[in-house]
Amino acid sequence: ELGLWFYGVTEMPRGAALSLDEPRVGVVDRYGGSMPSGWTRFVLEGFDFAHEVVFPPDLDEGNLHDRFDVLILPDGSVPSPRAEGRGGMFELPEDLPESIPEEYRDRLGSITSEVTVPRLLEFMEQGGVVLAVGSSTSLAYQVGTPLEDHLVDEEGEPLASQEYYIPGSVVSVKIDHSAPIAHGMDERADVLFSRSPVFRLPEDATGVRKVGWYDSATPLRSGWAWGQHHLEGGVAVAEVTIGDGVLYLFGPRITFRGQPHGTFPLLFNGIYLGAAQEVQLQ
Repeated sequence: ELGLWFYGVTEMPRGAALSLDEPRVGVVDRYGGSMPSGWTRFVLEGFDFAHEVVFPPDLDEGNLHDRFDVLILPDGSVPSPRAEGRGGMFELPEDLPESIPEEYRDRLGSITSEVTVPRLLEFMEQGGVVLAVGSSTSLAYQVGTPLEDHLVDEEGEPLASQEYYIPGSVVSVKIDHSAPIAHGMDERADVLFSRSPVFRLPEDATGVRKVGWYDSATPLRSGWAWGQHHLEGGVAVAEVTIGDGVLYLFGPRITFRGQPHGTFPLLFNGIYLGAAQEVQLQ
């Protein structure tokens, strides 16, 4: 029922391996409910992943590694670095607290660049794993990774919609399936792309591994795309080492409305890696 396969082997495997344990998972949400967060929870519940819903005030308290091994930031969770620290879809009216029951007021608040992002950075430095999806991958810029925006013109400005626009289409991505985060996947994957972030990895960058990238000038598989050739060479999925932890970046919407089962392994592998330990099988 869960899509798992079991294989018999004639002898015990040897060599490097990962010992898995049940990770402590937090899914970021907001008061009133975020649609991407809700769909992420729908996927986790359908595949029996235990998790806790986390609100911005919980993140701001810090000491996150005492509570979680993995934090999932659904699309729309993290403010854009161009938004002067404001929380995007997580921003709420200032007079809202007086209009809701007191027992729910501790869920109010926004993820901010000034307070929340340093707490997330601390979490990763201490060994935590963060899975950022869609626009929440802007966290990569705010914690000082060497990644850059791939979809910019020669002056470094975002491409105009007259040059490039891909809303809600399916495109093909090349996958490095030797990366643990892509375990069990094929060499290619179809992903849901909806004005999704695309990264550029400088040649001298360290601590970053590209896991999925657009290796064609015509990656469109279904839907329509204006200026799709701009995607070629851009990074879709990346793994960034931060201290003792890892930041995984998924530009495409890998859990979009609970539908793209082909990209669920990226989420599931990321969750398990949050509590995995390297071992040597003898």
